[in-house]
Amino acid sequence: MPAETMISILATTLLATGWALWLLPVGRCTECPHCRAEKLARQRADEARTSSFYGIPRCPSCGRHHQPEDGHRT
Repeated sequence: MPAETMISILATTLLATGWALWLLPVGRCTECPHCRAEKLARQRADEARTSSFYGIPRCPSCGRHHQPEDGHRT
C-alpha cells in the first residue's frame, strides 16, 4: 500500500473522530450538577456585566445586581 493512501486513511479517520467528539453533548446536559453550576455562573457573569454597563449597583445584603427599590428575588 502506498504511503499516500495510508496517510489519507489516517487523516480521514482523525477528522471523523474529531467530528464525532464535537457532536457529544458534553456541557449541555440539564441534570448533572457540574453543568447546572456552570450555567448559573455564566448567567451571573452576564448579569454582572450587563448591570455594570447600565450602572445598576450591587446589593450588599444579597450580592446580586438590582435597584434598591426592586426588593430581593427569592
